Amino acid sequence: MKIVSLIPSATEIITALNLSNNLVGISHECDHPKEVLKLPKLTTSRIKTKQSSLKIDYEIKEILEQSLSVYEVKSDLLKRLDPDVIITQSQCSVCAVSLAEVEKCLIKFINRKPLLIDLKPNTFEEVLKDINLVGKKLDKELESYSLVKKIKNEINKIKEKTYKLKKKNVLCIEWIEPIMTAGNWVPQLVKFAGGKSFLAKSGRSSNFIELDRINFNEADIIIFMPCGFNIKRSRKEIFKAKIDYSNILKEKKAFIVDGNKYFNRPGPDLLESTRILAEIIHPNIFPAKENIKRWVSL
Repeated sequence: MKIVSLIPSATEIITALNLSNNLVGISHECDHPKEVLKLPKLTTSRIKTKQSSLKIDYEIKEILEQSLSVYEVKSDLLKRLDPDVIITQSQCSVCAVSLAEVEKCLIKFINRKPLLIDLKPNTFEEVLKDINLVGKKLDKELESYSLVKKIKNEINKIKEKTYKLKKKNVLCIEWIEPIMTAGNWVPQLVKFAGGKSFLAKSGRSSNFIELDRINFNEADIIIFMPCGFNIKRSRKEIFKAKIDYSNILKEKKAFIVDGNKYFNRPGPDLLESTRILAEIIHPNIFPAKENIKRWVSL
């Protein structure tokens, strides 16, 4: 069985289900585990990712206004690889290749059509359902159920420790400029870790919000988790943004996490994401493992 994964979270699910040897192609954003980097990259982005957050946002909006896709699929390469299974998503057209783009490419598959698995989670429960869906479709049901059970059990252990603790208001920022609050599954992870999501609700898309609509005094903790950015990149962006974060964060508990690895990808690592949040929100209960790969304080 030859599998193509066009989203990083699917690549991590495939790996967790011991199917990495079946992978024949990945997206340009798939980077974990490191072994997959040698595989053919089937996608490209129209965005210049090394520019500022503000310019990236402007460029994305310009592309979408022209009714274009942010990403492109190398359809000829996809056809040559001739996969049995393609995993993609329809949750966000800005985050990764859309289902519609993949379906266009399949027109070139004349003799047979590969199985297309569409992942579209908006909540933590839907992420777990998607893991089980992949397991069911790829004859790895027992493995997927075992993985989901393990994630649930570990999350429950965290919830038990935080259940009676005072809930802190946590503002999770998914884009630095303009400001976007982290929605979808993130508010649930915050709740599991003993916090209360500020200005975002579970199951709802992440949304941009005007600076003057945010009462930062209500937030006990501010956590930056920009989509697609690691900690080093996020720190650099925060301090060169036109928004005066230095003044905003004065006397505030603020942190940066690796959004790209742990919070933007709806896969097995959401368990580690919850652990990271627990360490930040309740360091007296959860021993801190602060480092440049997981989280740092600002």
